[in-house]
Amino acid sequence: MLNRVIAIALIAAYPLLVHVALVFTVPQLLFIAPMLFLAGVCWQGLVNRNKRVWLVFSMLCTGIALLEYLDLTLYLLFLPPVVIPLLLLFIFGRTLISGREPLITAIGEAARGPLSNAMRSYTRGLTQLWCVVFVAMIVWSAILPWLEQPELWSWFTNIINYGVVGVLFVGEFMLRKKLFPSHNHPGFFEYLRIIAHANIRS
Repeated sequence: MLNRVIAIALIAAYPLLVHVALVFTVPQLLFIAPMLFLAGVCWQGLVNRNKRVWLVFSMLCTGIALLEYLDLTLYLLFLPPVVIPLLLLFIFGRTLISGREPLITAIGEAARGPLSNAMRSYTRGLTQLWCVVFVAMIVWSAILPWLEQPELWSWFTNIINYGVVGVLFVGEFMLRKKLFPSHNHPGFFEYLRIIAHANIRS
C-alpha cells in the first residue's frame, strides 16, 4: 500500500513541477520532473530490485539527461499531454465501434451485473463524452506549443486538463445519482475502487 502511495505521489508531482518550472522560471525542475515521473511509473519494479526495470529506468534517465544537455528537455515535455489523451481516446473510442460494448458500460456490468437499458444508454453517451474531452485535450496540447508561450501551454496541459477531468469525474458521479435515484450507487471511494479493479474484456 505504501509503495502504491509513493508511486502515485511521484507521478502526480510531475505536472505540478513542470508548471512551477515554467511559470516561476525554475529550469532545474524541467529536468527533475520527468525523472520523478519515471520513478513513479517504475517504482514497484525498482523497490523489488527487478534488474530489467532498473535497466529500462537507467536507459530512460540517461536519455533525459542527454536531452537536458542538448537543451531539448522542454520538447520532451510537450509529448505526454498529446500522447496520453491519444492513448485514452484509443482505449475509449475503440469500444464504441459497432458490435462492441462501450467501455463505461463494460465497467458497470463487470462490477455490478447487467445494467438497465436506460443506464446502458447513459454509459454509452458518457463514453462518447470522454472521447470528446480527450480530442479537445489533444488539439490544444498539440497547437499551444506552436504559439511559443510555455506558460500558457502549461496552464492548459498541467492545470486545466486535470481540472476538467476532475470536474467531469465528480460531476458525473453526482449527476448519475440524480438521474437514477433508484439505482444502488456505491460511495465515491467505492466507485473509484470499482473502476480500478474492473476486469474489462471489450
